[in-house]
Amino acid sequence: EAVSLRAVDGGHEDVLIRPAALDGPDDPVLILLAGWPTVPAEDVSALRTLLGEEFTRALSAGTGGGTPHGHAQDPLLSVTHLVAEVAAEYGLGQDAAALYLQLLALPDPTDRDCARWTGWSPARLKRARAELAATPLVVEAKRSRAGRSLFLPGGWRPSKSPALPVEEWKAGLYPLSDHRRTVPRVPVAELFTRAWARVRAGDVPRYTELVTRATPRNRR
Repeated sequence: EAVSLRAVDGGHEDVLIRPAALDGPDDPVLILLAGWPTVPAEDVSALRTLLGEEFTRALSAGTGGGTPHGHAQDPLLSVTHLVAEVAAEYGLGQDAAALYLQLLALPDPTDRDCARWTGWSPARLKRARAELAATPLVVEAKRSRAGRSLFLPGGWRPSKSPALPVEEWKAGLYPLSDHRRTVPRVPVAELFTRAWARVRAGDVPRYTELVTRATPRNRR
């Protein structure tokens, strides 16, 4: 059985779930659990994620033979062809193009993590940031708890710890939480691909133009 009930003190019942008995994220049992008053909605959502095909791909990414050694968050390692496309599209060097992909796709591209993923020296990372900052692709600013100085243009989501603040544009890539660290549900290489595909399709990070109606001045 996929679900069983266990009596606890106070006349209440615990709902016990055996994920292995569920037939994927669309199993009717999950629909039943979604309406169960004592089962939190976020628990049902987590089960759907665990049973989903995207999450399975994310877990198995990098386990096959011939996988390059290193961090998938380094575009120069995981999506070399996209780095070349970005560099050609915007006239950037390879490092600046790789950094742009990190800012574009990842929920946590802090300066410290980018250096750890790429293995770049502080001087090399500084050069890449300076080259990218000289373009309209990013904005340079100081933002609380961001851990970086370059950001995508557009809305900003100032989440609370342990979640990191992040650009609103990235909500189209993965669910964002105001209170939890964001963990994408697809392989990192696929995340880079999806983010770049959005840009190529015209969905570019940008500020929304505010259109207002002029009000007539008071006349005497």
